[in-house]
Amino acid sequence: MSRGPLGYTLLELVVVMAILAMATALVAPPSYRMIQTWQEATEVQDVIEQIERLPGTVRARGKPLATDAEDSKVPVDLPQDWTLRMETPLRILANGACSDAQATLITAQQSIELRIQAPFCRVQRIEP
Repeated sequence: MSRGPLGYTLLELVVVMAILAMATALVAPPSYRMIQTWQEATEVQDVIEQIERLPGTVRARGKPLATDAEDSKVPVDLPQDWTLRMETPLRILANGACSDAQATLITAQQSIELRIQAPFCRVQRIEP
């Protein structure tokens, strides 16, 4: 009783590699976009948390913070190529009390409307 050769032929291995390559080509782009979306959502949440922490920072400094609609210099670290535009002025008193304000966070993928609520600078996303 003779046994056939053990192992796989080169042709069988090439066919399996081709199938794996096609499957990867189909799955990789959506997966990459999903990872980018998750990363941007995390960065957006980080910016919102930084805005919500501003009253504590201002209270620790002991100096009020005021931004104008034209001069939207809010001390928030933004990812590269992102902008935070204040639609209405944001004022935070030296004791940490915050005024109502509206802002637009412009990311690489989207534009997000934000409402900053007095007196604690709670940030709420405005859905379109």
